[in-house]
Amino acid sequence: MSDEADALRGKRAQEVLDNEVYADSYASVEAELINKWRDSRNPEDREQLHQFLMMLGKVQNALETVMRTGEVAAAEIARKRSKAEQIGDVYTNRWAA
Repeated sequence: MSDEADALRGKRAQEVLDNEVYADSYASVEAELINKWRDSRNPEDREQLHQFLMMLGKVQNALETVMRTGEVAAAEIARKRSKAEQIGDVYTNRWAA
């Protein structure tokens, strides 16, 4: 994937993570799973609820990973632009002299 695509995906992931509705929904589902897990008497049910809770965490981690990858890609784009601008300045100054 290109740096531009990674940066865009990272920005979108950040928007999801910053979204109040997502945060509230995530917290609600997490709390419900924890409560059901804690109150469960059946070991098989507890195991399944624990697996659901772990999968919920993986969703959050996946979004955070995409966001961090996007931040790195955006920094790389900025670095390349800065380098291109520096090279452009050298040529501009050379021809102006």
